[in-house]
Amino acid sequence: MLMKLLISVTLILKYTNGQSERDGSFQSMCEFWHGKYNPRSNGYNSMSGDKCSIEFPEATDSKQSAKRYCEENFPFHINEAVPGKSTKCDAEATLICKSGWTQMFGRCYKLEKRMMTRGDADKHCESQKATIAFLHREALPFRINDYFTRVSSIWMDASEAITNELIHNVENGHLLLALDGFKYNLPNIALARVKLSEKAMVLCEYTPPMNQAESNYLLKRFGEIYYPTVFTSYSAFVRTSSSLSRLGNDESAHNKYCAKVMKPFIPNGMASSAVPTREFLDELAKMKIGGIVRTSAFSTNSDKSDRIKKTCKSYPTSDFHTFVLNSQNQNLYRRVEKSEWRPSQPKETCDAGTYSTGVVMSRDGEMGLETMSDARHAPIFCQTVVESYEYIGCPSGYHMYHRKELGQKWCHKFVDDSRMNYDDAQNQCQKEGAFLSGYASQDELKFLDSLMDKSAHAYEHNSHDHAYLGAKRRGECNKFGSISTPGYDRDVNSPCSRKRVFEWKNGVAPNPPDIESNWMTPNEPNNVGENEKCLVLLKGTADAYDNLRNVDRTMKLNDCDCPRRLNYFCGKEAPIVKTGN
Repeated sequence: MLMKLLISVTLILKYTNGQSERDGSFQSMCEFWHGKYNPRSNGYNSMSGDKCSIEFPEATDSKQSAKRYCEENFPFHINEAVPGKSTKCDAEATLICKSGWTQMFGRCYKLEKRMMTRGDADKHCESQKATIAFLHREALPFRINDYFTRVSSIWMDASEAITNELIHNVENGHLLLALDGFKYNLPNIALARVKLSEKAMVLCEYTPPMNQAESNYLLKRFGEIYYPTVFTSYSAFVRTSSSLSRLGNDESAHNKYCAKVMKPFIPNGMASSAVPTREFLDELAKMKIGGIVRTSAFSTNSDKSDRIKKTCKSYPTSDFHTFVLNSQNQNLYRRVEKSEWRPSQPKETCDAGTYSTGVVMSRDGEMGLETMSDARHAPIFCQTVVESYEYIGCPSGYHMYHRKELGQKWCHKFVDDSRMNYDDAQNQCQKEGAFLSGYASQDELKFLDSLMDKSAHAYEHNSHDHAYLGAKRRGECNKFGSISTPGYDRDVNSPCSRKRVFEWKNGVAPNPPDIESNWMTPNEPNNVGENEKCLVLLKGTADAYDNLRNVDRTMKLNDCDCPRRLNYFCGKEAPIVKTGN
């Protein structure tokens, strides 16, 4: 027995007008049947939809019959069906129809109670940015009859498989749904093809846009067939079946792959490789399954030349990051947090065996990231993107530089105060949430030099005009020289080579630094007296450092003793805020 719902259009409109972030027709139906209604919490970005629990006065004797009854009579997603003397249906409306439209089986419908020809009906629906309702499932005509009262016939479309054996079939006519079949000598709720001059009411339909709640529902069903879907408070994660390695020439390759894999399930095409947050890792641990998955987090120390090195040393300061998306579907730099690593990780050495990251799900203890080989093939988790990210402006006194190759925006501040040694300058920067700064490219080095030009200080171009940067000599590279002897290893593969003898601290720029072409003289850095552990950017003549009195050393680098009092640069990443899609 099909239960008549008897919800009039007037009742529906009472609840749908003005609704924008929940489905009004679902709410009206739930309240009509005195159900327990719970609206979604965050509009279009909610992880779940509007929910309703209703007991229909219809007996069912099994879970299968209860599920079938609920699916036919409550035209939304059915999460649970409980049989008995009355049938309980727990339903969810994940999609959201516009105000004034009624949702049934994932489509949005609006009835125009005005008789018109089929041609006028097509034009009317087109004006509503919709089409004539299509009979996409067997139960739909009965729900139309339940929802829309005092309607005798409406224009309808259907496939040839449904219309090839119509009883009332006028050749070259138009299809309609006769809710009252008397006029055509048919039973009620029957299809008929009628002559072109006939008039009927029009029911328009459109498919509402995908949102996060619908995406999660589809991914949950997907997870029932393949790997279980992992849900957090902010996203859904799906494990892929393909194994991937890192593509060092395209750090966004995993994001692009995930966008293709998840396109059928996600709103706006927004998907990315899983960002390994602590919440995600904790949910992954609850699955209690073995295996290895890789993540898109990789080391900023990675460099092609490392793959051909003869020797390797560990990096005491490792900086790993991944990419998150902004509202324009562009990658932004995101640093891996300390809480996301396993204890004693990361263990990074200067080779491609430790530049990628993975999660070993069979490890004992806390789930977390571990370093792994770039070349290792392993599946990844993809996540839907509910909240995107945007950079906002730098704090007062800081100037923004866009590191396009990293997808990162960095804030620099030149401090015109030559009373600070290296440690003092570092402490002053940290008071502002920054560190002694660095640069990722030659263009950024020019930007730093331009900040010195803009300073109010009237330069006399002496040694006090130079500025500390946030790099220091590597601890194992204590080789010292003189004015004529270099303080670095001439072997380009050595960790103490001219390019690598200094390294950026606190993640202010990627290692190895883009530094080799900027040293003041061919023998620098020479580490005279084993005391020149710090790095300075020069300005003007360099009479304090060599015998070339009138040679301009602007945009050149030198190593110096850290107690020297100089100007300095502070730097920090531009603030990132979450935004909705």
